[in-house]
Amino acid sequence: MYQTYDTEKSEYSYLKSKMMHPDRLTTLISQFEITAKRLPIHEGSNLALRQVDGKLERLYLVFNSKSSLDFTGAEFVNLHFDLGGNDNPLVQALPPVIEVNLTNEKAIASITQLILAESATHRCGGDIVLNRLCELLFVNILRHHIETHGAQTGMFAGLAHPKLCHAVVAMHDNPGERWQIDDLMRLAGMSRSQFMAEFQSIVGKTPIAYLKQWRMVLARNEVLKGTRVNEIARRFGYSNGDAFCRAFAATFGSAPTKYVNG
Repeated sequence: MYQTYDTEKSEYSYLKSKMMHPDRLTTLISQFEITAKRLPIHEGSNLALRQVDGKLERLYLVFNSKSSLDFTGAEFVNLHFDLGGNDNPLVQALPPVIEVNLTNEKAIASITQLILAESATHRCGGDIVLNRLCELLFVNILRHHIETHGAQTGMFAGLAHPKLCHAVVAMHDNPGERWQIDDLMRLAGMSRSQFMAEFQSIVGKTPIAYLKQWRMVLARNEVLKGTRVNEIARRFGYSNGDAFCRAFAATFGSAPTKYVNG
């Protein structure tokens, strides 16, 4: 006998599961290229590892070399982990150094071992493999950071919040939507006053200010790709090209064409 399915029930279950477990990272990470560059020496590296008795114990991903964190006993890998420059909001939202205890994070430790093995050889397709491994490592590091540093202020604090994350993910996934506060507060399952107060406290700015910032980050990527102004305006919720250009100039100090041409 053939098995039958209740399509509406299955779709409802899927949507309910998606709402209960929003994907905090896919859209965020997909907007920025993550690459790894081999280095002949340690200088310029931003990935350090500490080993104890031949076993990996600590990982440090360094975004600011002037950090006061003690790296005694750690060695830098001949590798530079590039997240697309300092303008990447991921870099801006992260602390100067992310430290991971690898004895408690087996998945990150395993990926790190693969990176060490791949970076030590020069096999065919090695650069592609290394980039994929570093992207995989970064996703797992971000998961770890969200799970262990949810109390801090900023983008990742919002993503870690059990209610606010629904609103933040919705803005990330659909930046061109004409979001209103009432829409976002309903997604978060909060009253308007509670939503506004907690968003400001946890994320560090109002929901609309955050949405504008995210739109501008994505719009700048499109400007640098050469996408037409009217297309960018339409994609990110601006009424026309002039409105977008005014918002862009207010954010970055120059019109899109001048921004590209320096």
